Amino acid sequence: MGLTAYTALMLYFLYFGFDRINSIHDGANRYNLIPDGISLSLPTGNVTWFWFYNFANFAAFLPYGMFVPRVASVRFLRFLGLFLVTISILEALQWATGLGSFDIDDILTNVLGGVVGYMAQRWVPRTKDTLKGIGMIFAAAALFSLGTIIAVQGINHWIAKATSVEAGREVGIDSLPVKEGLISWDPSPAGFEVGGHQMEPQVNLLSRENPGSTSVTYALDGKYLTFSGNMGVPDAIPQGESTVIIALDGEVSERIVSSENASYFEMDVYGAKELTITIRNENDKPNTNVVLWDMILTEIKNR
Repeated sequence: MGLTAYTALMLYFLYFGFDRINSIHDGANRYNLIPDGISLSLPTGNVTWFWFYNFANFAAFLPYGMFVPRVASVRFLRFLGLFLVTISILEALQWATGLGSFDIDDILTNVLGGVVGYMAQRWVPRTKDTLKGIGMIFAAAALFSLGTIIAVQGINHWIAKATSVEAGREVGIDSLPVKEGLISWDPSPAGFEVGGHQMEPQVNLLSRENPGSTSVTYALDGKYLTFSGNMGVPDAIPQGESTVIIALDGEVSERIVSSENASYFEMDVYGAKELTITIRNENDKPNTNVVLWDMILTEIKNR
């Protein structure tokens, strides 16, 4: 019963949660069939939406490995095969309905969560049906998860070091051609205050003439290493608040609510084919509350 309720909750988040219905899209270009790796790491500093998304992709599937073998006696290879097929079907349905994407990296992360959960329940062979045994399964799952994340982080670090690339020149995102959507940048950036602090844009500044809800997509074509910038609501705009969503190849990487204080971000865009910026006012003002400035892409050297 508990596993059924948990599955119903999971299906809700997979197909309806995170405003998926209002963000429905054409799934034709939202798939990834080439593994890029498993993005798991220990949290450092501020916990970003990207970190939480990847951790949830792993942790949310632990219970299936922990408790499915208790409901139906199944050996590891059979469990692994059935779990892999089921997750692949769910990803395909997300893509087909436009409510998500088919991403091989998500599948690998989901399956890894199920495998760690399975190993945790195998570690408690005799008392797993007792309250004490269930507690031991949870403890084992937490311990194995920590070890798995540390191992994956170490492997990712080693791979990154072995395949490291050098940073090239920096370019303002406003200099890139727009692939889809419409957004305007201020041709003569002027200073302004955010949270009582003076801001002086050096590279670019989003025009306040943009509508309260807008979206634009730029083609990156795998040529860039990092994307950074600043955002905030100027003090001249009272009670202004906006949500800024940055997506790479259709997958949300950052979700930031800008209000009283300026926010700086820097993110890895290595290998990304396109970058989408979506701005949405949290009130009914016709023009955007938030402004973005010094939005910079760092090229990969010698590309």
